[in-house]
Amino acid sequence: MAVLVRALLITALLAVAGLPTMPATAQQPGPTTPVSPVDPGLYAYLSQTPVTLLEWGMLRLGRDVQASVTALSLEGGRGGAVKAGTLFRPFDRRVLAYISLPVSGKARSLDQCQEIYTLVREHLLAGAPSGLSGPPWYLQRLFGADTRGSSGRPEPFGEMLVDMVLLEVTLRRPEAEAFTAGAANIVCAGRLDQEQAAIVPPWKPPA
Repeated sequence: MAVLVRALLITALLAVAGLPTMPATAQQPGPTTPVSPVDPGLYAYLSQTPVTLLEWGMLRLGRDVQASVTALSLEGGRGGAVKAGTLFRPFDRRVLAYISLPVSGKARSLDQCQEIYTLVREHLLAGAPSGLSGPPWYLQRLFGADTRGSSGRPEPFGEMLVDMVLLEVTLRRPEAEAFTAGAANIVCAGRLDQEQAAIVPPWKPPA
């Protein structure tokens, strides 16, 4: 019974996140059903390992970033794939929402990077309240758990999330320019309460 309840809860969470759930026809065995049974250890691990609020929020944020790329038509006419998603940086415990685009030649500039950052930031916050309350409201909606209330939650929760989450844009060399002279990759980033991104200097190994 506990496994059934957990399965129903996972299905409900996927529906809330706007992710596809299993259609009714997929629940019935058919000619493509594997003959060998699913390993019980694998099933137990997947069905009993909980999803954290960090993972849940990153999943939803990544979905929103990808939706921004599509809505802003950032994928069209480029010499390579546009990469977008989220990742966790263990060394400073920050969540990075990233977009990496191939950009040719002189178009790789800080101004262009900051322009794309602004467009994506505004798209993410389009449904949030205006002003400084928008970013905390938006991130709390993504990373919060409505069913758990605020018991045990650190406060100010929304403002702390604003400090934790960074939006990063990378303008990288297209593959066709990998061995040609020209501007290096340009990276800019900022918090969602910052209207303009700052340049991120290239990484250097410690002296």
